[in-house]
Amino acid sequence: MFFRKKEECNTITTNNNILIWVIIVLAIIISVMGFFLGKMTSGGTGGIVGNYDDLSIRVIKDARDTTFNVDTILNEMKSLPSIAKAKVEVVDFADKGVKEFLQENNVKALPAFIFSTNNFDVSADPVQMGQDGKPMPKINWFLQAIPSGEYFLEIGATYDPFVERSDRWFRMITKEQLESIKKDVYVKGNADAKITWLEYSDLECPYCAKLHATDGTPKTVSEKYGDELNIVFNHFPLYFHNNAQTAAEILECLAVQKGSDAFYSLINTSYESKDSTKDFLVKEAVKLGADQTKLNKCLEDKTFTKKVTDQMQAGTDMFGVTGTPGNVLINNETLEYEVISGAFPASAFIELIDKLK
Repeated sequence: MFFRKKEECNTITTNNNILIWVIIVLAIIISVMGFFLGKMTSGGTGGIVGNYDDLSIRVIKDARDTTFNVDTILNEMKSLPSIAKAKVEVVDFADKGVKEFLQENNVKALPAFIFSTNNFDVSADPVQMGQDGKPMPKINWFLQAIPSGEYFLEIGATYDPFVERSDRWFRMITKEQLESIKKDVYVKGNADAKITWLEYSDLECPYCAKLHATDGTPKTVSEKYGDELNIVFNHFPLYFHNNAQTAAEILECLAVQKGSDAFYSLINTSYESKDSTKDFLVKEAVKLGADQTKLNKCLEDKTFTKKVTDQMQAGTDMFGVTGTPGNVLINNETLEYEVISGAFPASAFIELIDKLK
C-alpha cells in the first residue's frame, strides 16, 4: 500500500540498482495511478474549486539521498491542469528550520510534498477508472492535513533522513532494537541465520497472497539461501480489512498450542485459498491439531490482541511500514537493513540480500 488510504502494490523487473528502481519506478506509478485519477460527477459540482494560482507546493528532499530525483514526480504533477501553475519551492533537509518542520508535522520520510491548500480545481484533470469500473478519486483525496495548516501528499516515500546509515548507505538499527523485534515471534528457518526477512502482512491482503501463493517468492528466496536466511512473519492488520485482526489472533492462538510449523502452515493455507474468514481459519487450525475449545477461549479472552497491535505499531515506528506487504531485510551481524514495500519478485529480494551480505 503506497497511499495510506488505498491498498495498492506493484511489481517491477529488478535491475542493477534495486534501491533506485524501488523508489523511482514507484514514484512514476504513483504519479500515473494517483495523480491521473478522477471522480465523475453529474451536474458539474465534483471538483473542489479554487484558483490555480492559489496553490504552492514545497518539496523537501535530502541531498544525501542519491537514489531519488524529485523532478521525476514534479514533471508528472505539472502535467495536471490543476497543478500546472502551482508555485514550486524545493528545499533540502539541511536547510534552516526544515528538520524542525518535519518533526513538528510528523513527516518521517523524504521526499515530502507539502501543499499550501487542498482547495484547488481538480475538475479539469483526466478521469481514470478503477478495476471495478468506477471512477477513482482525485489527488485531493490523498492530501492529509498537518499541524502547520498545510497538506501532506502521501506517496509512499521511504528515505528516512533521521535514521543512522552505514558506510554502505544501508539504514541501521541498534542491537537492542533487533532484540526487541525478535522477542515472542515465530521464526521460519535457521534462528541463527545471517539475514532475517521480517515481513509485515495480514491474511486478507491480496498482494500478500500474490507474494506467497501466486509468485511463491518466500519459498524461492528461502531455497536459494538455505540456512543463511530466516523469515519472521509479523502482523500488520489493515483497518479496512475486516478479517485481518481476528485472523492474526487466530494465528497466535494456534501457535501457542502447536508452535511455529502450524503458524506458517496456516498462513500458507489462507493465502493459497484466499480465505481469511474466522470460520475457515478455525476449521483449518483444528485440522492442524488445535483444540477448538481452547482456541475459541483464546479469541474470546483477546489473549493476543495487544501483541498483534504492538507488532503493527513497531513496524510503523521502527521501519516506517504503512501497508502490506512491508518487507524488511536485516543483516543480523552488521545491523544494516533495507525496506522493500510491496509484492516484488524474488529477483528483487535476491539482489538486495546479496548486497546486504
